[in-house]
Amino acid sequence: MTAPEEGGSVPFLLPGSPPMRDTVAGWDHWRVTRHRFMPAPRLSLAEWRRLSPRKRTLHDLHRAATHANFPLLQTPMTKAVTKLLHGRIMTNALKRKPTTRAGVMVTGGGYQGKTETTCEILATFEDTWLQLHQQLNPAAVPGVRDLHVPVAYVQTPVTAKPKSTCKAILNFYSAPMHPRMDLPDLIRQVAASLHDHGTRALVLDFTDRP
Repeated sequence: MTAPEEGGSVPFLLPGSPPMRDTVAGWDHWRVTRHRFMPAPRLSLAEWRRLSPRKRTLHDLHRAATHANFPLLQTPMTKAVTKLLHGRIMTNALKRKPTTRAGVMVTGGGYQGKTETTCEILATFEDTWLQLHQQLNPAAVPGVRDLHVPVAYVQTPVTAKPKSTCKAILNFYSAPMHPRMDLPDLIRQVAASLHDHGTRALVLDFTDRP
């Protein structure tokens, strides 16, 4: 990769706002664009000095953008989490028995990469699952076009109660909610949304948001 030409475009400044993953459209946009960022090329000091002032400024900005968008690094811990989580997701997705699907809780301190690691694993699973089914929902009712959503990603505060958690899940699907729905009604609607959209994995990201 070379530095941008004089007067040319700036390819590392991706258009639009950063994707919000807690809606169907936002998650899908992030999933299909998550690897599009191109890191800055490595230049020696002599090569950098030979650049024009504009190209030098753009290269420095590209380096700053690269530092802000570092890819996930593979460590023994991330490899272990990937192996466990991917295996559990695939096992649950293929299970046909009406039994409880075992979940996985990923814990750790802040800024350890828990969310990004989990989302990358789930996005990789969804890519594979959609390819297996030619982008269609295998459980769709004949004659209709149900939206296929293999993965649902939901952000909630750590203080979330059952009702607010259900509402956050339904908000991901943009499902209508009556303001007077009680908890059993919310649970039934969540179950229906998961089933109708062919969702195989539900991610609950409990964060310390203000």
